Amino acid sequence: MGKNFQEAFEHHKNGNLQEARKIYELILKETPNDFNCLHHLGLIAKNNKEYLSAFELISKAITINPNIASAHFNLGNVLKELNKINDAIESYDKAISIKPDYELYLLKGIALYEIKKFNEALASYDESIKLNPNSFLAYSNRGVALVDLNKIKDGIADYDKAIQINSNFINARYNRGLALKLLGMNRESIEEFQAIVKIESNNLKSLFQIAVLFKAKKELDLALTYCAQILAIDSGHSQTILLSIKIRKMTCDWSCYEKDMSYTLKKINDNEESVGPFSSLSYFNDPAVQKKISGTYASKYKLPNNLFNKVLPYKNHKKIRIAYFSPDFWTHPVSNLMVECIEKHDQSKFEIYGFALVDKPNDLVNMRLKQAFTKYINVENKLTKDIVKLAREMEIDITIDLAVYTGQTRPEIFAMRTAPIQINYLGFPGTSGADYFDYMIADPVLIPQNDQQYYSEKIIYLPSFQANDSTRPAPSTLFTRQDLGLPKTGFIFCCFNNANKYNPSIFDSWVKILSKVDNSILLLFADNEAVKINLKKEIAARGIQPARLFFGDRLPIPEYLARYKVVDLFLDTVPFNAGTTCSDALQSGLPVLTCKGKIFAGRMGSSLLNAVNMPELITENLEQYESLAIKLANNPEQLKIIKDKLDKNLPAALLYDINLFTKNIEDGYQKIYNRSQSNLPPTHI
Repeated sequence: MGKNFQEAFEHHKNGNLQEARKIYELILKETPNDFNCLHHLGLIAKNNKEYLSAFELISKAITINPNIASAHFNLGNVLKELNKINDAIESYDKAISIKPDYELYLLKGIALYEIKKFNEALASYDESIKLNPNSFLAYSNRGVALVDLNKIKDGIADYDKAIQINSNFINARYNRGLALKLLGMNRESIEEFQAIVKIESNNLKSLFQIAVLFKAKKELDLALTYCAQILAIDSGHSQTILLSIKIRKMTCDWSCYEKDMSYTLKKINDNEESVGPFSSLSYFNDPAVQKKISGTYASKYKLPNNLFNKVLPYKNHKKIRIAYFSPDFWTHPVSNLMVECIEKHDQSKFEIYGFALVDKPNDLVNMRLKQAFTKYINVENKLTKDIVKLAREMEIDITIDLAVYTGQTRPEIFAMRTAPIQINYLGFPGTSGADYFDYMIADPVLIPQNDQQYYSEKIIYLPSFQANDSTRPAPSTLFTRQDLGLPKTGFIFCCFNNANKYNPSIFDSWVKILSKVDNSILLLFADNEAVKINLKKEIAARGIQPARLFFGDRLPIPEYLARYKVVDLFLDTVPFNAGTTCSDALQSGLPVLTCKGKIFAGRMGSSLLNAVNMPELITENLEQYESLAIKLANNPEQLKIIKDKLDKNLPAALLYDINLFTKNIEDGYQKIYNRSQSNLPPTHI
C-alpha cells in the first residue's frame, strides 16, 4: 500500500494528476479513511477548480487527523475560492496554532484585507514579518492596507522596504506609483511607473498610468504617445482606446470623430464602461443614452445586501439637518454659485453642515462658506465608512452631493447612504443613474414632464435651477479690444466654454455664421496649444482664414468677467451648453445665443435665458441658431434692442434673485422632509 501511495505521489508531483487521482481512489476503496489520499485528492480537485469537492475531501481528511497544519492551510485556500473568507481565516488560524508560519500569517492578512478588516490584516502582516523579516510580499501587502487606511506615507515606506528586499518586485513599485498619485505627486508617480517599464517593457498597467498622469498634467502629446505605445502592444486595450478618445476630444482632434463616437456608443450598448458620465455629456444628445452611461457607472458603487443600504427617518429634530458634500468648497464654479444661498439659509429652520471632501485653502469663498455653515467638517482624510458613520451619528436628514461625477468626488459615500434623503444637485448636469440618490434639483425647462423617465431620481422642480451670488462685485478692469489682442473693428462672436464641449457640428455652424458676417471673428477659450493648432486646421479646411480665429486663455475671475464687455455675442455649444459661463456672460450684459438640446446639459442655456426673460435667444435647431446669429450680427439695431432688454431685465431677473431662490430650495427641502417623516416614498415635487 505504501508503494502505491508513493507511486501516486510521484505522479502528483510530476503533474500527472489523472494517474495520481486513479491510484488515490484505488487506495481509498481499500482504506476509506486514508488521510493522505483524501488530502491529496482534495488538492487535485482544487487544482481543477472543483472547489466544493475539494472542500469535502480536505474537510474529511481533517476529521481523521486534525493536527496537520498544511491541511488546514489548504482548506483555508479552498474556502477563500468559495468566497467564505471568514471561514478561511478560521482555517488559517488553526494552521497557525499547530505550526506558526510566516506564509500562513501572510495569507490570513490577505483574507482579512479582502473583508476590509484593514487593522487586523496589518497585525497579521506584522506577525509574518516577525517570522520572516525579508518577506517583501508581507511589506508590500501591509503597504496596501495602510494606503486603504489613508496612511499613504506609511504605505509608501512599506513599499520602499519591499523594493529594498526585491528591487524587481513590480507589484510594490506599481502600488507605490498609485500611492504617490494619491498624494498628487504626479511627477514622482510617473518616475515610479517608468522604472517598472524599464524592468518589464510591456507592462501595460504602468504604461496606462503614465498616460493618465500626463493627461492630468495637461501634457497631452506625451499622454497620446504612451497611448500609442500601449496600442502597439495590444490594439484592443479598451481603457487606452477610451483615454485616447477623451484626449482627442479635449484637444479638438476630430480626425477619428465618427469612429470614436461609434466605439463609445458600442461600449455603452454593451453595458460596459465608456468615457464616463461627465465626458459623455459633450458626445450624446440623447437622455436615454445618458441614463444608461450613468447607470453603468453607478453600478460600480452598488453594495449588495449591505447594512448601509437603508436609513430610517430621524424623529423629533427641532430643525431639519442639511449637509452639503463637496470637494470644491473654494473659488470654484459650483461654490461661486452656491455660497450666498448657503449664507442665506434660514438658520431658525435648518442646521446647515458642510462636509469638505477635499480641504481647500482659505480663499475668500472658502472663508465665507466656513462662516456660513453651522459646522464645516473636513473629511478629506477619513475613510468612506467613517464619513458615513459620522453623518449618521449627526442624524443628518438630507444630504446634497454637489459633485456626483465631477472633480475629486466620492460616490461610494452616497452608495453607503449618509441620510434618509440624498440629493444630486448642481455639479453634475445630469442623472446619477443611481438608486441611492432619491432626488435631483431641476426646473421645467431642463426636465420636461415627458422626460422624467430618463432620470433615476425624482425631480424637485424649482422655477430656476441655478443659484447665483448677488454679492459678487462688477469687474473694475476695463479692457479694450487692443488689450485682448483683437481687431479694432468687426463683429466679435465668442464662446468661453471648455474646448471639450466643441464638436464638428457646432463648429460647422460657427463657420457658416462667420462666412455670412463680413469681418467677423470668433474668440474661443483654449487651455492648451493643441486646441489652437487643431481648430486652425479645421477652420482652414472649411474655407475660412485661420486669422479669423482668436483664442483667450484662463483669466482671474475679475478679468474673465471684464472680457465679456468687449465681445458682441456669445455662441453656446450643444449638446453640452454653458452653465456657469452662461450666467456669467448674461450678468455681464452679454447676450447668449443657445440651441436647445435633448439632455439636461443641453437645456441649461434655455433654462438660464428663461430665468432672465430672454426666450428670443433660444433656438430649437442649428439652422435657427445660425440664422439668428447672422441676423443679430448684421443688424446692429436689433442686437442693441436685445442688449438693452437684457440690461433692463437683470436687476429683477429670477436668475439672480438669491433670496427667492433660497426660499424655493428650502420649500423643496421641507416638502421632501415631510414626506420622509410620513414614511412616504420619494415623488416629483
